[in-house]
Amino acid sequence: MGTKVSAVLDFNNTFKGQLQLRDGHIDIGSQANEARPYDLLQGALVSCLHSTFLDILEKKRLSIDFAHYEVEGEKRDEIPTTLKSVTVTVTLPAGQEEALTKSMELAKKYCSVFSTLSNVAEMNLIIKYK
Repeated sequence: MGTKVSAVLDFNNTFKGQLQLRDGHIDIGSQANEARPYDLLQGALVSCLHSTFLDILEKKRLSIDFAHYEVEGEKRDEIPTTLKSVTVTVTLPAGQEEALTKSMELAKKYCSVFSTLSNVAEMNLIIKYK
């Protein structure tokens, strides 16, 4: 049996709500400082990818000082307007490029959100070093 996942959200009679977290909440809506659906989706993608990447680095006894992610997507014009393509650009510290590239490629393979989105969108990963 698989791991169960759940979320608790409350909305008023407009598009204004909150995603309840263990120790707080995320405001959902269309105003400044509120998350829209694709903000949450892109955040879930990067969170999953980074968590998987860190697990792989730990197994390889590697560490990094930072990782900076940027996500861009394009939605289809047809309804439902599912994602057509997604590009994740990650910038990592220079110095261990080969090991970090291999680890990030494994993270891409094993991240469940990346894998789920790849069923509807062309998924791209660009790795840069700084």
